[in-house]
Amino acid sequence: MENEEKIIKNISEDEDLVFLTPMDVAEAMGCSIPTARQLFYREDFPAIKVGKNLKVLKSAFISWCSERRMD
Repeated sequence: MENEEKIIKNISEDEDLVFLTPMDVAEAMGCSIPTARQLFYREDFPAIKVGKNLKVLKSAFISWCSERRMD
């Protein structure tokens, strides 16, 4: 129980806890929404499912993109 309280406290203090939708990802990547939605089903993509909705933590998305960047 104490561990859960720490997690909740950390979440409430974290201002960078922002989630993106497939529409947000599509806009950021300059691709269509269906193409962005396909990313959410990849095993290496850090997506979560909240009910019927697909989300990705903004920081995880940025990290994922950075790892796949072609120089």
